[in-house]
Amino acid sequence: MNAIRIAITHTEATIHPIHSLVCTAPAVSRELILYVTISDGVETTINYVEGDPDVYESALRTELDIDEYEIYPDGDDGCYSYLRNELDMYNRALATAFQRDTLAVIPPIEYLSDRRMVVSLVTTSSDFRELREEIPDELTVDVISVGSVPQIAHAPLTVDQRRALEVAWELGYYEIPRTATLQDIADRLDCAVSTVSDLLRRGQSSLVAAALDVNDH
Repeated sequence: MNAIRIAITHTEATIHPIHSLVCTAPAVSRELILYVTISDGVETTINYVEGDPDVYESALRTELDIDEYEIYPDGDDGCYSYLRNELDMYNRALATAFQRDTLAVIPPIEYLSDRRMVVSLVTTSSDFRELREEIPDELTVDVISVGSVPQIAHAPLTVDQRRALEVAWELGYYEIPRTATLQDIADRLDCAVSTVSDLLRRGQSSLVAAALDVNDH
């Protein structure tokens, strides 16, 4: 058995509208599918979305044809969601390809802003070859890694962390010597200095952890 991490790149036509939000809504940066089950072509998922819960919920309510959904903001630049929706042709074929008795999908399944769906799975080499053959031709499959233990990628920055770091860089907070203060950044973002300090600290911690390939606690 092999632990294989792959990236499946959708086209604009093949990606499900629910998952395309991370590509089209700047306030939503990443979606994690924590649990999924499929019955008679209807997909039920529990997800975590990094980004503005209001933007996400508004899109589900007004822009997408969703059979059933509930949103649970977590108070930290994200929300959990419960979704039920009928799969289209492409995503039904993709789901069928992964429903193999000898294949285990390791959650979460990640949807990124470049239309990549990143999946970690455990399977045999022969089953993986058959899996690739069953994935629709319109989708591109790239192997990220192969090993004996499933690997989960470091989480990217949250939307607010990225914005704070961008403003800090733009104003010269990281220049030597500094040409901006935390107060300058807080004024630009219209928030408290303590909030800016926390966003920068957490963002910097995530970036350093990713660079060193260690867990970010």
